[in-house]
Amino acid sequence: MTKRLVVYAEGQTEELFVNRILRNHLALYGIKVERPVLAATSREATGQRGGFVNWDAVEFDLRRLFADDADPDLRFTTLLDAYAMPRTMPGYEIAVDNRRSPESIDRAEAVWRQHFSEPRFVPYLQRHEFEALVLADSEALKTVFHDHGPQIDALAQSIAGFASTEDINDGPDTHPSARLGATITGYDLRKPENGLFVLQQAGLPQVRRACPRFNAWLGRWENWGHDIGPA
Repeated sequence: MTKRLVVYAEGQTEELFVNRILRNHLALYGIKVERPVLAATSREATGQRGGFVNWDAVEFDLRRLFADDADPDLRFTTLLDAYAMPRTMPGYEIAVDNRRSPESIDRAEAVWRQHFSEPRFVPYLQRHEFEALVLADSEALKTVFHDHGPQIDALAQSIAGFASTEDINDGPDTHPSARLGATITGYDLRKPENGLFVLQQAGLPQVRRACPRFNAWLGRWENWGHDIGPA
């Protein structure tokens, strides 16, 4: 039987990543990645999608997805940012403990699994932001934005003290996306495409080396595709 994976994604940046990078990669492991579902911002069927801002809407949406397809070979996961996540979500206080430490985010994900009681669901919260992956390779950034070389070098120096780019989140002006926007003129105007171009240039191996939680999440699905332990 075909193993299928549905990714519930925060926005267009994550959507492009799933469609253009993750799908091709996991196909090598026998997994069909379905079209990603963007996070709901309201419970209206025709409401706007994109942005992890409304817990009630997200919960309603996820439960609907689980109920719509009972295939035992289907799995669900999320690709949502821990930065600026809704305060009403289960496990919020746990997640923000100790500056959103890896252990705190792990525990919050466990709360989600218990909350939904859906064995096919493996939630994932990116610590702190998806753009941490984009910061994983400054040379890739310079290749894509070759006219911003000195600024990117300065950015790389400013984050050199972090053990992982997933550790970056000093505040509203210094989280990963803000750092990219302040460094590269117009980055935010085409953020989804810019993120995709940089990740394609960097390659998954480099991103995984710099982002251990992301690496573990991806490895979990690779193992599931090869039947190495449960998903």
